[in-house]
Amino acid sequence: MAKQTTYNVGIYVRLSQEDERAGESLSIENQKKMLTEYVSKQEGWNLIEICEDDGYSGTNFNRPDFQRMMSDVEEGKIGTVIV
Repeated sequence: MAKQTTYNVGIYVRLSQEDERAGESLSIENQKKMLTEYVSKQEGWNLIEICEDDGYSGTNFNRPDFQRMMSDVEEGKIGTVIV
């Protein structure tokens, strides 16, 4: 019997102020709900954290939760990121 692999997963969601003004339909709450449901349906996936940057532009990486997520990846706390 094959050994079950477990993946420690982080979810990253973001909605910039520009997206909000453009009428973007995927709110932060909708993104979290869709991605959490997706992760929960995957065998062996363990949701570790949800990182959220609301109101930050995607034109640079100077976003607080993005930086926290990258730090957690480097430290090995999470191995898979779903965006």
